[in-house]
Amino acid sequence: MNQIDDPASGANGPDCKASAIVPMEEMYEQWFLEYASYVILERAVPAIEDGLKPVQRRILHAMQLIDDGRYNKVANIVGQTMQYHPHGDASITEAIVAIGQKELLIDTQGNWGDLRTGDSAAAARYIEARLAPFGKEILYSPKITTWQLSYDGRKKEPRTLPVKFPLLLAQGVEGIAVGLATKILPHNFIELVEAAIDLLKGKPVQLFPDFPTGGLADCTHYNEGKRGGKVRVRARIVIQDQQTLVITEIPYGTTTTSLIDSILKVHEKGKIKIKNVVDNTAENIAILIHLLPGQLPETVIDALYLFTDCEVSYAPNACVIQDEKPVFVTVQELLSYAVAHTTALLEQELLLEQQALKEQLFFANLEKIFIENRIYREIEGCKTWDDLLMTIADHLKPYDFYRPIATEDLVRLTEIKIKRISQYDSLRAQETLTQLQTHLARTTHHLAHLKDYTIAWYSGLLQKYGKGRARKTILTSFDPIELHDVMVKQYKLYVNRKQGFIGYGLKGEECVEACSDIDDVLVIGKDGKYIITKIADKLFVGKDIIYVSVYDKKDTRRCYNLIYVDGATGIAFVKQFQILGITRDKRYDLTLGTPGSRVVYLSAHSSGAAETVTILLSPISRTAKKKFEFNFANLAIKGRTAKGNILTKHAIYKVQRKSQDRSTLAKIELWYDPTTGQMAPQGSGQLLGVFGPTDKILVVFKEGYYLVAAFPFQIAADPIALIEPLRATHLLSVVYYNCVAQNYFVKRFIVDAQILDQRYNLFLSESDNCILQLVTSSATPTLQLHYLAGPTGNDKRSIIYDLEKVVIKTIKAKGTLLSKYKITAVDLWHA
Repeated sequence: MNQIDDPASGANGPDCKASAIVPMEEMYEQWFLEYASYVILERAVPAIEDGLKPVQRRILHAMQLIDDGRYNKVANIVGQTMQYHPHGDASITEAIVAIGQKELLIDTQGNWGDLRTGDSAAAARYIEARLAPFGKEILYSPKITTWQLSYDGRKKEPRTLPVKFPLLLAQGVEGIAVGLATKILPHNFIELVEAAIDLLKGKPVQLFPDFPTGGLADCTHYNEGKRGGKVRVRARIVIQDQQTLVITEIPYGTTTTSLIDSILKVHEKGKIKIKNVVDNTAENIAILIHLLPGQLPETVIDALYLFTDCEVSYAPNACVIQDEKPVFVTVQELLSYAVAHTTALLEQELLLEQQALKEQLFFANLEKIFIENRIYREIEGCKTWDDLLMTIADHLKPYDFYRPIATEDLVRLTEIKIKRISQYDSLRAQETLTQLQTHLARTTHHLAHLKDYTIAWYSGLLQKYGKGRARKTILTSFDPIELHDVMVKQYKLYVNRKQGFIGYGLKGEECVEACSDIDDVLVIGKDGKYIITKIADKLFVGKDIIYVSVYDKKDTRRCYNLIYVDGATGIAFVKQFQILGITRDKRYDLTLGTPGSRVVYLSAHSSGAAETVTILLSPISRTAKKKFEFNFANLAIKGRTAKGNILTKHAIYKVQRKSQDRSTLAKIELWYDPTTGQMAPQGSGQLLGVFGPTDKILVVFKEGYYLVAAFPFQIAADPIALIEPLRATHLLSVVYYNCVAQNYFVKRFIVDAQILDQRYNLFLSESDNCILQLVTSSATPTLQLHYLAGPTGNDKRSIIYDLEKVVIKTIKAKGTLLSKYKITAVDLWHA
């Protein structure tokens, strides 16, 4: 309890008033609520009317008061703002810099920092700012502004600015209050204006964020900016060559420095392997990532998105102050409110303009009648002021006006100077009246058609200020990235088969294969039991290990050939199976599970290939035929729980592998995605065809070489010019530009399908400076040549060139010159 002393009765005296004792809980509750309300309403959360926090509103108000069209030092603006803002100059300076970096409301001069690199702005005394024309047009209208006293009561400040634009959505905002936060992402200027116009026309609208740093954004779960939504933003990464990646745009909220730091951190942890990172950012962002030899750029890009700040996520939370309390809204609701608010403000301005025009027209008529009818001469004989005003009023009675004539109007007529009366021009006065009437009619028309006027207002903003404000962020959807696909295999899997240990810390033991620290491992024991478990530094999995490998749950084509002996009957069974669905750390039986069962032969094949084995029976077995062959291709592929077929009832001495045959798996469809350069059974892009283990594929690369690969295909990640199934006789027609001869050549040859995975250079040698223009496997290809001819050599002409007349030679031939004229372009002709 907190006790308040009563001076009259003495501290802690028996006469202390009960009302003076205040519970501590009540004190803290009151103080906390007051503080929380102050932070929410006066610091962290913007008002829905103008989209500004109090400090931003006070800055813009102060800038308007001192605006003369020239730049003012930010230190001076800070000083002016401190008359209205009760906090220090540091917070004001920070808020001004944030407004200036958005390049919307104020023009800046000097070093204002860089959002991309994180460089801070120079000191307030070195940088300058002034209101931008756009800011002046949408922010201010003193006659319709609601005013309030500043914190010390000395000045008047706007309660909210009459903003005629969805400023909150354009700039975005982030604020943390007590028990409350707001995060509204920035949107594109042009899209906001167009959406506002569509809304006024009754059309549906949909808004997505646009970030000043560009990049790629997945707004699938944006949820209109409501709580619970999510936006994923990625850097734009370009493959410069097979050893270099270039980051040209970064995610919103990151900087080049923080991005590079995140890359280096995961590199140190071994999650990605790179040679180095170089920051060449100047006018444009250019972060170069040099790769190690043998790395696939696409895999490294996926790893960068998965482990570094090359991908960040934002959780929008649109919270604003409305009617002195925080409310949660959607971006569509914010836009609707802004459009309705803009319409109401424009209506108020038109009403004020209409009233002003009526008053101007009213007095112009009074003045015209007063001077042209020489009423001023009638007042010469008046002896008193009241008689004078009465005389003027009597002479004006025959005329009709839109409102009664007041005394102030009569007084104003008496204040017309003799010089104006003597130089009064009736024709000019009538022109002025006509102009005022036209202006008034136009204003009245705008009021009668307020929606059309608001649409014209937004269209004018778009025309005047929309240049250079195109969308910077590309909207797309991101494919999921599997952790196992991008994880660097930085460890080696070792096994001690006899003692039953596996792990990447068993150095000195048998090395199985490369692995990562998140891989699962499949272990099969001699007793026919298997387990799939997460890899560790050292792990006991059971003695007498006969098979161990890294397990890939997505590998649906790996098959296992197994021969085992049942412990109860001694009968040998044979089966071909796959291991697909599993539960980690659970032991499964490949045999019938009887005690004493054992595996006598096991092999695994990634392509599902079957094989032929030779079975040697025990010399003491009671059969004349102690050696025979078995082909696994005669078995159907089943699940791991299948019993299998009886191989023999006699004791087996040894099993030897004789040969590997064709795959027993069905053929699959393969798709090639030119954007990612990957082939997959299910995907998008170009359907290559249906492939099996004996099929081959032809790949021609833009760098000027081709190769033939067998299924399953493992091809380089270089840019591809042509990819298709290999035919028995595959004829290629190649057009290339020789930079030394400065002319185009064409040659035709038959692809050598005998040697697999060997690069064949399409030019004479790899040292030739040649550029591949096009390649086709069409049997009757036709080209369209565009060239320059004529006396001046500037006449543009085209010709159809039939390649069937070109002699088919070997790949080592130089080829035939396409034309003696200067060729500007070569295209395939499609009749």
